[in-house]
Amino acid sequence: MPDNLVLLEKSADNPHIAILTWNRADAGNALNTPLLLALAEKFDAIEEDTSIRVVIMHSSGKHASFGADLNELVVEKNGGYSNMSRLDAIKHIYDGRIVAEKMFNLRVPIIGIAHGFCLGGGAELYTMCDVLYGASGGKDEGGLMYGFPEPTIGVMAGWMGPETLIKRIGAGFAKDILLSGRMVGADEALAMGIVQAIFPKDELMLQALKWAGKVASNAPYAVESTRRTLNRVAFPHFEEILDSTGSETVDNLMTADFVKGAKKILTKSKDQPDYERA
Repeated sequence: MPDNLVLLEKSADNPHIAILTWNRADAGNALNTPLLLALAEKFDAIEEDTSIRVVIMHSSGKHASFGADLNELVVEKNGGYSNMSRLDAIKHIYDGRIVAEKMFNLRVPIIGIAHGFCLGGGAELYTMCDVLYGASGGKDEGGLMYGFPEPTIGVMAGWMGPETLIKRIGAGFAKDILLSGRMVGADEALAMGIVQAIFPKDELMLQALKWAGKVASNAPYAVESTRRTLNRVAFPHFEEILDSTGSETVDNLMTADFVKGAKKILTKSKDQPDYERA
């Protein structure tokens, strides 16, 4: 596994602040197996380093994340595409579930800063941050474009994104995004409460460091206890929900509809698939 898919360093000005960088910019930070495994390893390292009091999570390149890497989720066969095996689908969901679970149970708070496209599985993990800032402006300025396109390609979001989003912004807004598959820009994301603030892309890290500095100056055990308590109140049955969502998503990945949707993206087709609930 490449050793630079995820970078972990301390802030030069504050050793209590860790900066976690998704570093697969050449693929839009799409979440493939090596990237998911690297994220899990880095969260373990953060958990074990008790000098760390807060984490800033961001992505290199033009986009936060395109979501799960579709190249891993279907099999090329006879000049076309077919479903992966159920065992491979289970493994994919499990790999993402591990990252979500480590983020949920992490000892310290996480502030995410997202720019460009933040979609699908990437949006799920960024939504799990305790606080999320987004890049302001339009696409050409690196402005945030956030969404869950999964239903447009025949699958559901299976790494606690829907559950976290509905807690963050309420049922109406969450269902609007999750059922339509539409993307929302920075201003709308702020109005809904998906992000807590928006700034120009080149100011995001500075603003995140300011917030992280405030957290890092507080009593660490009190901060950790508060985070644990808030997560326990929000999701008293977290692992049960994660299991149920994972099973649903595996079933989705086994459908013919998902192959149609994945093929549309992988071949860059403009034709809408004829979905049949199959």
